[in-house]
Amino acid sequence: MLRKFLLGAALVLSPLAQADIVIGQSVPTTGLVASTGRALALGASLYFSRVNATGGINGEPINHVVRDDGYDPKRTIANTRELIDKEGAIALVSYYGTATMTELEKTKLLDNAGIPLVGVHSGADVLRTPSSSPFVFHTRASYRQEVERIVKLLAGNLGVTRIGVIAQQDGYGQAGYNALKDALAKHNLTLAGEAWYDRQNGDTSKGAKELAKANPEAVVLITVSRPAATFVKQFRAAGGTAQLYGLSPIQFEEVIQTIGKKEAHGLGISEVLPYPRNEQLRFVREFQQDAGAVLRDGKTPSYAVMEGYMSARLVVEALKRAGKSPTRSAVYNGLASLKHYDLGGFTIDFGDKKRTGSNFVELTMISPTGTLTR
Repeated sequence: MLRKFLLGAALVLSPLAQADIVIGQSVPTTGLVASTGRALALGASLYFSRVNATGGINGEPINHVVRDDGYDPKRTIANTRELIDKEGAIALVSYYGTATMTELEKTKLLDNAGIPLVGVHSGADVLRTPSSSPFVFHTRASYRQEVERIVKLLAGNLGVTRIGVIAQQDGYGQAGYNALKDALAKHNLTLAGEAWYDRQNGDTSKGAKELAKANPEAVVLITVSRPAATFVKQFRAAGGTAQLYGLSPIQFEEVIQTIGKKEAHGLGISEVLPYPRNEQLRFVREFQQDAGAVLRDGKTPSYAVMEGYMSARLVVEALKRAGKSPTRSAVYNGLASLKHYDLGGFTIDFGDKKRTGSNFVELTMISPTGTLTR
């Protein structure tokens, strides 16, 4: 279903190939995290299509150009260079991954082109240091904030002292691992077991057996969706009884799709956006109107669709503030002027030179019915 809608969005946008307003995006639409990458692209396309249907920006339609990077930093860099130099993108939207963004920032491509990137599906500290590119506008809380919230619940509220970890062998895994060790240290705790898995094949079988043998009271999953699902099943099959909590890159729909509701039940996940079905928020209601068919699918990663959608909304707002015939610098200035910007019950703040627009973290858990409890 997700592929169907993404292709549909691409068909809507393809006649606009000569549009002046080009927004570029490089995400993995193939490979281990393809489901999340496609969802980010779909979310952005949904909002850009809505804007185009009402006349575009000052009469100009938005041409949303998406490139597949397969979660490969080299391809991310090549795609970005093409989007800037060949496609003439005025801004970039909703990229994916710590490893890809770390390598992209090293090239200084964004800085040299003066092009803003709105939204990165990563909460790594390495992307949020004072030396990081000022052209990257983050829309999600950090992994450190997610981990601290999980450890506060486990160690602070529930009195859990034996906490283990399974992490992906890359910048994402290392960022979460470092944050976990620091959070545990605040409670005078150390890791009760650790395991790593290869980011290319996602094989968690060895790690599941090692951690089941270590017998911690809780395990933090610094993983992506499919490895999270396989770990949960393998860990429990090996006799592991620990409470399991993962970070926001884990899409609960993909976990359920991979191992079923029964196996997925009880997995806790920290989220950095409002629940996509929380109709109390105007932002969510508007998102639901534009993404209703996608949400009814039940398999599409709804948080990722919302993340791409939100980033697109911020880009459009910046375009409006940039005036007629917007330039990259004008769009950048438009983004930098978004101080306490209320999307409708969810606020983004890039004021005072901040580049992390949100600190929102919420803990959820997969229920027996396949929904999230909060």
